[in-house]
Amino acid sequence: MDFPKQVRYVRKHLGLSQKQLADALNVSFATINRWENAKVCPSNLAQKTFYEFCESNFIDEEKLKRL
Repeated sequence: MDFPKQVRYVRKHLGLSQKQLADALNVSFATINRWENAKVCPSNLAQKTFYEFCESNFIDEEKLKRL
């Protein structure tokens, strides 16, 4: 699973900036930036929140796992 690719894919698929995605997930812009650039591995809770956000926006988690 390539989490940075997943974050970038979801953000671009929804037409969001890093700041907009950060706001939607209640994290900082820097956090999204670090996730996309593989500087930080998110906690399990953060990943769960991200996947719940994806589900609520009709993005299939199984498709993401194939990225």
